[in-house]
Amino acid sequence: MLMDMALPLFLSKEDFVYRAATGPCKPPLSSCLRFQRSHCVDQIRAEDARKAKKQVTFADHKGLSLTRVKVFSQFNDPIDIPLNIQEMLRSALSVTAEEDKLVLDFTQPSSDYLHFRQSLERNHVSLERCVLKEKALSGTVKVKNLTFEKSVKLRVTFDSWKSHTDVACVYMKDAYLSSYSDTFSFQVSLPDNLRPYEHIEFAVCYEVGGCEYWDSNQGKNYRILWSSMRRRHQEACSRRRDFGINFDPYGNPTCSHGIFPDWSSYAGYENLSPYY
Repeated sequence: MLMDMALPLFLSKEDFVYRAATGPCKPPLSSCLRFQRSHCVDQIRAEDARKAKKQVTFADHKGLSLTRVKVFSQFNDPIDIPLNIQEMLRSALSVTAEEDKLVLDFTQPSSDYLHFRQSLERNHVSLERCVLKEKALSGTVKVKNLTFEKSVKLRVTFDSWKSHTDVACVYMKDAYLSSYSDTFSFQVSLPDNLRPYEHIEFAVCYEVGGCEYWDSNQGKNYRILWSSMRRRHQEACSRRRDFGINFDPYGNPTCSHGIFPDWSSYAGYENLSPYY
């Protein structure tokens, strides 16, 4: 039968005394293992050095150019644009061209001859016709021949009556002479910097015998505006007519004409006279 036994061993003090070698010491042996320097460690140390001190370096310090120029040559081959995109571009260009066009916001007075003669008889003066050219407005005016000495002028504004300009009309000799009326012509230059939300207003003044007679399109003045503005006003009026409310397209809310015909309108807007 096998058994494990532990016996105590006692040594004398002399056995633990350090004994120094009496001969010459030999150099320690060097390790045979060789380690290569890690590239990652170098990168970490370089990053730490950059973080410690930041420097700004420009391209010209390294002999490089500060600018870079690229030259694009013209395409020789036509670009193949789909037909639907071409139609969309053409329609957008046509709408833009239409929005930049000034149009008359009234019908030609002489187109309704009976109404034209009644207006001439009542006011002694009436706009006959009006034409818009590139940058000019021209037309003719009929006046009753009250006396020989007379003058006719056109009062026009480009900033909603903050200021106005009077343009003298010139007498025209009619093809068929009449003792009832005379004809005068006018031409007004239009400004080049008219903004899309601005419009032009004018009226005709007839001075004779120390009196003035005005044709202001029944108090509304004759207006010239951009076609886009006129289209928006017409669409707004068509929507409001569906509710039976009569609104002035330029902002006078005469609501009472549609809902309460017997009521006076707000602040009497419909009774306001023109500028003059």
